Amino acid sequence: MAEQGLFELYVGRTDAQNPRNSESAIIPLNDGRLLLGWTEFYAGDGADHGPAKLVGRISNDRGRSWGDKYTLVEDDGGCNVMEVNFLRLQSGEIALFYCQKNMEDEDCRVMLRRSADEGSTFGAAQQLSANGVYTGLTNGRALRLGTGRILIEAWANDDSYCYISDDDGASWCEGGRTRPKDGGSWEPACVELADGRVMLLTRTHLGSQYKAVSVDGGMTWSEPEPTALTGTAAPIAVTRVPETGDLLAIWTHNPGGVGRNPLTSALSSDEGESWDRFKNLEDEPGNAWAYPAVTWVDGIALITYFDYKDRLSLKLKAVSTEWFYATEGT
Repeated sequence: MAEQGLFELYVGRTDAQNPRNSESAIIPLNDGRLLLGWTEFYAGDGADHGPAKLVGRISNDRGRSWGDKYTLVEDDGGCNVMEVNFLRLQSGEIALFYCQKNMEDEDCRVMLRRSADEGSTFGAAQQLSANGVYTGLTNGRALRLGTGRILIEAWANDDSYCYISDDDGASWCEGGRTRPKDGGSWEPACVELADGRVMLLTRTHLGSQYKAVSVDGGMTWSEPEPTALTGTAAPIAVTRVPETGDLLAIWTHNPGGVGRNPLTSALSSDEGESWDRFKNLEDEPGNAWAYPAVTWVDGIALITYFDYKDRLSLKLKAVSTEWFYATEGT
């Protein structure tokens, strides 16, 4: 197989006092360092609504090693805080979007904090979603369109949609909702297409990621339709390959399966109309992986996700652009 050429390591190992490290994202800092943020469960058994805070580590060598862990956001929810999403604002600040879970299945709020010191500290929280509604995010999201508009992908009541800002995050509105006619829609991921439309891929129980398209920056969506990105219900990461302009998807590709294995990549050279070059990033029997996020640094995809076999530890794999395009066995 073509060499992935790079490295992989666990960036958040679990232990008896830390039963889960998950839902992560990476953002490059202005001085070339990288900031990794994730959800650290610090008590209980690592269940989704257990005690958790947001923590971070800094890398000075493009992800090969990481400094000491520090707290980004304390656990100020009734249950926890989860789902790290970073975005560089036009002001130069770093935006951190996350969920504040207050009541299981009843009250989860989308929050935004800003950092003016490159992620060393984050300021007061701004609430984007309503009280008393379970509004979810997923990690590694947040998108700035060519118009300057910001989209942060969300879901509630089996619908996918975006929170939208046209003033660099000062104010927000809720975009139009979408779901397949035969089922629900959760944990969407968006990417801007070459013609300015926005494509949304969303988790379903219908055997694949479903696709919807917006011609008005997330205000309305086309009827969702199935894609070739088949598999069990789990979230997807979608990004654009810097060197080629193609789209890259990473998701659980197990049609008809029940576990989250294998973790697969695929490419699209026609703006998401079709997908090919399916390759497994992880496929060890008896294991599973979930919640991938991708950050490109110097032509390298830094992919984070959590590993079930290693007791829900957080893993980083660095993959070359060439590997995604190479034919198996070459």
